[in-house]
Amino acid sequence: MSLRNYDNISPTAKLVAEMRRHSDIPFAEEIATRMGSAELVRAMLDGEAPAPELLSWMAPTIEARYKSLETALKASGIKQVVELGSGFAFRGDAMNRTTPLRYIETDLPEMHETRLHLRNELRRDGVLPAQEHVVFAPLNAVAPGDGDVLEQHLVPGEPVAVIHEGLFQYFTRDEKRAAALRIAGLLKRHGGVWLTPDFELSDDGSRERWTHPHFARIFSLIARSTQSNLRDAGFSRVDEVKDFFSKLGFRVTPRAQIDGTFALSSADRVGTTPAQLDILRRSRILWELRLD
Repeated sequence: MSLRNYDNISPTAKLVAEMRRHSDIPFAEEIATRMGSAELVRAMLDGEAPAPELLSWMAPTIEARYKSLETALKASGIKQVVELGSGFAFRGDAMNRTTPLRYIETDLPEMHETRLHLRNELRRDGVLPAQEHVVFAPLNAVAPGDGDVLEQHLVPGEPVAVIHEGLFQYFTRDEKRAAALRIAGLLKRHGGVWLTPDFELSDDGSRERWTHPHFARIFSLIARSTQSNLRDAGFSRVDEVKDFFSKLGFRVTPRAQIDGTFALSSADRVGTTPAQLDILRRSRILWELRLD
């Protein structure tokens, strides 16, 4: 397996940051403003403002995956977390305000420096609270030999929750396999769970309704910048996900992301209709994986 330039994934994190600003996710407005994510999205759309149709689908989709992952993590009761491809959510800082966690946020080396700079700026200005148990570490999830950086921050004998959102979509099947085997090794040493919304299904029917030309522009740019074909590298059905990961030693449980345990604040702000919300409730899945 050859290693691509994974730092090219980084611009997509800015798109996600812009979608999060329409929600009540902690720090989202301030992070998006300082990153200039609105300008980036306009550039992606050839200078146009995002269409209402784009916002009404994407903003609640992004909010649901963030909040469902946080809810599942709290429900697990695990106090030691490794987040892969953390991006600009600063979830460790947000969660540690109310839930004491040893939280290791990781991202690619190039992104790592940018994240450190922004985190330090936000802490200096009193936006982010200083959290002594939140660690930032550079990590390529599929590069051989990068895993040692995690063990130096983990407590032996304590279970680990491995989480990520908006990462595995950009991996080929071989890269998914390599990252899954690394996660399996981590869970064998510590015990715990793997939680993610990233195994999106092409046959769920939801994206057939994403018809505005702005969707095509964004997905085309993402495919070029990440060197990825999201449809070709993805899964089509739940059984396909289960089969793929069971061969790597995992037991897979799909759960609804939108299950009534949290409010989707962005829906009212961007005009998401009840019909759209119903489609999202039926199609958005959070995946729980444990070793057999």
